[in-house]
Amino acid sequence: MTTHPRKTPALNILLVLGSLLVCCIAIEAGFRIFDPFPYFSRSSINQNEHGNLFAYDELLGWKGAASGKAELVTLNNKITIAHNSAGFRDIEHRDDAGKPAIVFLGDSFTWGFEVESEEMFVNRLRDMLPGCELFNLAHRGYGTDQALLVFRAWADKGPRDLKLVVLMFCENDVADNNARVRNDKPKPKFELIDNNLVLTGVPVPRVEQWSQVPPAEETSPLKEAIKNVLLRSHFLHYLQFKLWMVRHPNENVHDNVPVDNDNPPDLVLTSRILEELKKEVEEKGAQFVVCCIPSKIEIEKLAAAPPYQAAITRLCQQRSIECFDLAPAFRNTWRRTYYRQGMHWNARGHRVAAQALYDVVTKNLPH
Repeated sequence: MTTHPRKTPALNILLVLGSLLVCCIAIEAGFRIFDPFPYFSRSSINQNEHGNLFAYDELLGWKGAASGKAELVTLNNKITIAHNSAGFRDIEHRDDAGKPAIVFLGDSFTWGFEVESEEMFVNRLRDMLPGCELFNLAHRGYGTDQALLVFRAWADKGPRDLKLVVLMFCENDVADNNARVRNDKPKPKFELIDNNLVLTGVPVPRVEQWSQVPPAEETSPLKEAIKNVLLRSHFLHYLQFKLWMVRHPNENVHDNVPVDNDNPPDLVLTSRILEELKKEVEEKGAQFVVCCIPSKIEIEKLAAAPPYQAAITRLCQQRSIECFDLAPAFRNTWRRTYYRQGMHWNARGHRVAAQALYDVVTKNLPH
């Protein structure tokens, strides 16, 4: 009969600790490979609202700074932003490109907030459609009204072989279209006067926010130092975030506002702006398509709110506007497509959007 030496308590403890260490290393590696969650301190955040990326504009309220370049740091990522000479996060375009043109209009989703240039869905589509010239005319915070104004200015610069204009519609666009101020900055607003769409509020007043950088958030140096050490672990950062969610249950939807069924948004102005955009696109001989960006609430089921897209789809159908909902494409992927903090797509979300939009674009391009 063979006997085995009895394990000492100290050895048992070492085995347990060793097993825990291996598990922690495996979990940390899993986060870093499959679902990264890096930590960026609030004191390091620099979204360049007043830096090299934004400029005051008397017509639009704000626009991208021509040839602007800066590092943008958010709670989710650190990236480099570069604008072309026209102030868009886009490539430099040649006037004699000789390719059919596709234009994308929209806000921060299309501008590529929190992702690198090569990760943006427009740039992914550019690689997938080498026979077309893609223009990204989006900018952060723009509503449909500002998208219309941007398209007017772009289209008036000269004849192009324009084939398709895609408006990336976001849930907050209806509120933006009905507002005179966005993120504490004045903006233009269309009004219906004698049933005519009239632009008001221009020139947009220039306010102090364009000349004064807000003070940085004050934090305890010791607390900040401890966080910088511990939260380098993606796993520990995830646990800290989950604890924050428990302590702030009303903020779990991360900047998305559920639709209030008792007080639905006023769609009248948005519908007229869409009509005008369709008319001006078709006058240039191109096709107009609206693509609805699903909210993070809907895809990650953060709250019991009905999708906003149904109302926009009905509105478009009534006006013979092609409308496409990206929600099914996002629901069909099991991996995370939105950042944990905030409402924007991560690189994987842009990849999903690019593939879905490829089908939309090729379907609507004339053969």
